[in-house]
Formats: sequence, structure tokens, C-alpha cells
Amino acid sequence: MDPLIELQSVTVRAQEHISLNEVSAVLPVSRSTVIMGPSGSGKSMLLKVAAAIIPPDGGRVLMRGRSFQRMSQKEMLQFRRTSGFMFQDAALWENKTIFDNLALPIQLHFPRRGAEETENRIRELLGSMNLLDSLYLRPAALSEGEQKIVSFLRAIVLEPEILFLDDPTTSIDHQLLEKMLNMIRKLKEMGCTIIAVTHDAHLTAMIANHLVILKGGRVLEAAPVSVVRRSTDRQVIEILSRVLSEAATYDTDILDLLEQ
Repeated sequence: MDPLIELQSVTVRAQEHISLNEVSAVLPVSRSTVIMGPSGSGKSMLLKVAAAIIPPDGGRVLMRGRSFQRMSQKEMLQFRRTSGFMFQDAALWENKTIFDNLALPIQLHFPRRGAEETENRIRELLGSMNLLDSLYLRPAALSEGEQKIVSFLRAIVLEPEILFLDDPTTSIDHQLLEKMLNMIRKLKEMGCTIIAVTHDAHLTAMIANHLVILKGGRVLEAAPVSVVRRSTDRQVIEILSRVLSEAATYDTDILDLLEQ
């Protein structure tokens, strides 16, 4: 298992609360890692620490063996250029149009790219989601699910090598969700490293090669699915069963499906 990102004894404090407590986990390259756990377990915080959005208060986060804390500005810019992050709440610029929101990563990382090429890329992405009519609208004119789709498109606009997804499927209607899942599936097939926080059993079964199970800011298990599914830890079994049993359409053993 070739590590892409590695967390070593990471601790994050939010005011008087410890969000992550001595968390260690390896997130392998060109594989899909799903971070699972009950509400408040630190899943989104772990994702943001792994994406170098929030620095840890203790411990280290390594990217291909090099600490984020020791990276030069040029190295960090390269990491940003090759990674994309979809936020749980979309986190779009409210005073900018949908076009401007999607153009921002291109303008930041590829300032010499022509306006026509940029517009074609944005139109291609919005067209794939039947959202081309939203090109010059502001986020407030879109539904919550449509805003999340735009956040997803912004995360993939530069065709990233690493894709971070924070609760990507909630609040999205079925038609748009199927389109997004198809795009995630294709990215996985192309070798994109995907790191996702989700309670969605369908998404988990579709992409998960590796699982990180959290509870109370601590890692209960961080290993390939084939290892986690044999866990005898009662808490791990309880979390897996509770999250994955939501997939009511599955008519065979849920954990077996994860291995497909």
C-alpha cells in the first residue's frame, strides 16, 4: 500500500474541544478512502487536515513523505493545483456568478490559459449536469443541491489527481446525483485518489478500497476494506452496520458488497 497522505499522531483542538485525538492513518495513492463514523466523530476535520486546509495542533501530516508544515510556497501551490475539495456546505463565493466560481481555480493556477478555453471547460462541466442555464446566476438562485453540484464541479475543473469530498451526496436530487456518481466512478477508474467523508452506503460500496473508522476523534480502524470487514471490534461493527444498513436496496450481505 503506497501512501499518498499520512497522518501521524495528529491532534486538532477546536476551542476547548478536541476534534482529533492522536489520529494516525495512511491514505493510499490511486485508491479510494472512505472516512466513516457517527456525527461529531471528527470526519470533516480529518478530511480538512489531510487536504492541508486546517493545520494540526499536534503531530504531522505528510504528502508523499514530505510534511505539509515544511513545504515551500511553490510545493504547496503544486499540491493545490493537483487536488480538488468539495465542501459539505458548497462554500461558493456568494457575490460571484457560477461561471466566476468555476473559473477561479483556472485563473489562479493557469493564468495564461485563454478565455475561450476556460469558458469551454466550464460550459462542458455545467452542460454535463444540465446546469448551463445557471452560468451567469449567483449561488443564491440555485437550490442547495445544485450549489453542491457546482462545488463538486469546481473541485474537478482542473482534473485533479486527488479529490476530497465532504458529504457529497446529501441534498442532491436523484437525477443530478446519478450524474455526479458516474463522474466520480470515471475519476476512480482513471486512477484519481479519492478521499471522501460520507454516510452514503451506495457511494461507499461503489468506490471504497480503504476505510477509516472514527469515533470521538479517535481512529478505531484504518485499513483496506478486506481487513476492516473482518474486524471483531464491536464499535467498528456497530458503525459499519448502522451506516451501511441504510442501503435498503441491497439484498445480500452489505459488507460483501463493499469488496466488489
